[in-house]
Amino acid sequence: MIYNILGMDIPINGEQLESTQLNEESASVSNPEADGSDTVLRDQETFIQNVGQFYNQQMLSDVILRIGDLKFSAHKFVLAKSSDVFMKMLYDHSWSQNVTEEIELTETDECQMVFDKFLKYLYTAEVSINIPSAIGILCLADKYNVTSLKDLCVNYMVENSRSPMVKNALDWYPWAKALHLEKLVKQCTRTITWNGTDIVTSPDWLKMDSDFIKDLLNNSQLIIKNEFTLWEAVTRWLTDESRAIDLEENGRQILPLIRFPQMLASELYCLEQSDLVKQSACSACMAALLSAAYRYRALCLTQASLGVSFNQACYLPRDYTDLTVDTVQMHNALRFGIQVDVKMYRGPVPVESRDGDWKITYRKMQNGAWQLQLYGHETAMVNTEARIQPSILIYNEHDKVIQVHHGETTTISRGKHIDLQISVDEPTQARKLAVLIKPVPS
Repeated sequence: MIYNILGMDIPINGEQLESTQLNEESASVSNPEADGSDTVLRDQETFIQNVGQFYNQQMLSDVILRIGDLKFSAHKFVLAKSSDVFMKMLYDHSWSQNVTEEIELTETDECQMVFDKFLKYLYTAEVSINIPSAIGILCLADKYNVTSLKDLCVNYMVENSRSPMVKNALDWYPWAKALHLEKLVKQCTRTITWNGTDIVTSPDWLKMDSDFIKDLLNNSQLIIKNEFTLWEAVTRWLTDESRAIDLEENGRQILPLIRFPQMLASELYCLEQSDLVKQSACSACMAALLSAAYRYRALCLTQASLGVSFNQACYLPRDYTDLTVDTVQMHNALRFGIQVDVKMYRGPVPVESRDGDWKITYRKMQNGAWQLQLYGHETAMVNTEARIQPSILIYNEHDKVIQVHHGETTTISRGKHIDLQISVDEPTQARKLAVLIKPVPS
């Protein structure tokens, strides 16, 4: 017979039982087969409770774990059945010859502080976790390859790094990357990019490392006021006295990630006058980047006839809040089922005047989803067509983005329209819906 004990099949009396998940009841009975096969009885909850009572108890303990000044009475069997790392450490011949009754483990400060929680999980399959302890528990689960605990930590951290929980996302993002936790990396990235303006204007901005800055600038879905705001933030970071010696190298890696073609002509002229462009070690790099931006402005509208392409990332708009054309208070019934006339600049080259006319219709469906239609008038067209990507931002009552919907990049002509349907993830938190129209080059 084999019982499933905290995730590991343990042979008892030679007969194997089928592994199942823990039931809410302490004992369960499966229906016997028609051929009269044996009934399977389980009492996993009581078994876990019985094992749990031996946590950090000297009774039957056969190994002491020492972490810094702390000592824990442990049981080799419990450690080994939960972790293949402990299994090798305690029972592999190449290791076991050095194993004594006391084993010293070297852990970081974050891990030492929560080692008791980690060890208790191996006995009870339960862990007490909070925001400060999450990293330590996650690192221990990863180090000792306790997959079930690692998954629980990741799920907890994903839930607690959703927008607008920016601090958690910033703290956990480098750990998620280092441990290759794709699910957590994705959630932290989303929260960080949705709160771009807050991040680049915070006092902590100057403390960010270059890898984080490059990741942020590489993201096309970054929500920020405009590209010039991003330039100002990057300039502060580059010229901070703590990294003055690395200005040329940092500038070479980071400045090309700024989308200068998405700036207004007046903004380009303004940054031309800056010390970073005129006098610093970055002047040669900046000259080339500015030249590319002016070339885009000069050739973009006639690119088809010239055979020129501007489809690289540096020519594409991010989610600039300056491109917001309308906002809707989502609980205002007067806005349901009506249409609004809005304006955006014509063509993909950013200009200050907005003389392109668009019409947006809103409708809230019975299932809570929102249906939008975007129509472009002739004044919005260049050579009888307009190429745009719509973005929908949903804000909570504190004016923080909690959901983003990106429509497909679409080329439309007069009389055509774009359909959008948005399912609201958190209807009780959603307060405002903003529509961005992003002109995109071909």
